[in-house]
Amino acid sequence: MAPKETVGLRKKNTGIRKRGIERRAQLLKAAYDLLCDQPVEEITFISIALRAEIPEGSAYHFFSNKYDIFSALAVELTEVFISALKQPFKPGQIMCWEDLADQFIDRGVRVYKKNPPANKLFLGGKTPPEIKLQDRVNDQVVAEAMLEVFNTYFHLPDIPEFKKSLYFFIEITDLMLSLSIREHGNITKPMIEEAKKAGKGYLAVYLPEELQRK
Repeated sequence: MAPKETVGLRKKNTGIRKRGIERRAQLLKAAYDLLCDQPVEEITFISIALRAEIPEGSAYHFFSNKYDIFSALAVELTEVFISALKQPFKPGQIMCWEDLADQFIDRGVRVYKKNPPANKLFLGGKTPPEIKLQDRVNDQVVAEAMLEVFNTYFHLPDIPEFKKSLYFFIEITDLMLSLSIREHGNITKPMIEEAKKAGKGYLAVYLPEELQRK
């Protein structure tokens, strides 16, 4: 792959001013808006710059290519997932660890449904490998947030590398949601239930049947 088409070659500019920050945000919003209406593979760097009303040459000061923009957008969308996961639960909503696992999936699905670009970048069958790699990195951060929530509600036993187990939980459940999109065009209720079964089945290998609530 030519250097110009590699993720992570974002041009560094330590002196970005307010206008620069605004232009970067415009490019990310333009990419988000285009992903709402177009397949990932049809969007070009030029089309993003045009949508943002920023000259292509100026856009290269912030991103090296469309993959760079999509990767930055993926990071922003990951923060949306983390924020949703960390929202407090209603009294009585979390009685056992399975309830928490179900809520993780339900909240994630709501984020996917409210943000079509997340579907295309994280679950779509035509997601570029560069973005999939970035998504794996982002999922590590989400797993850390999940561990924080687990520790908020339960006394966890000493489970070696439980954060890694939560990371695999994310990958397993996302796979089921991805299959739903490929087979049905959207995330269906039956496939959400399948994701819950698969995710909880995996976590049950590491977690006891009952965890003491805090």
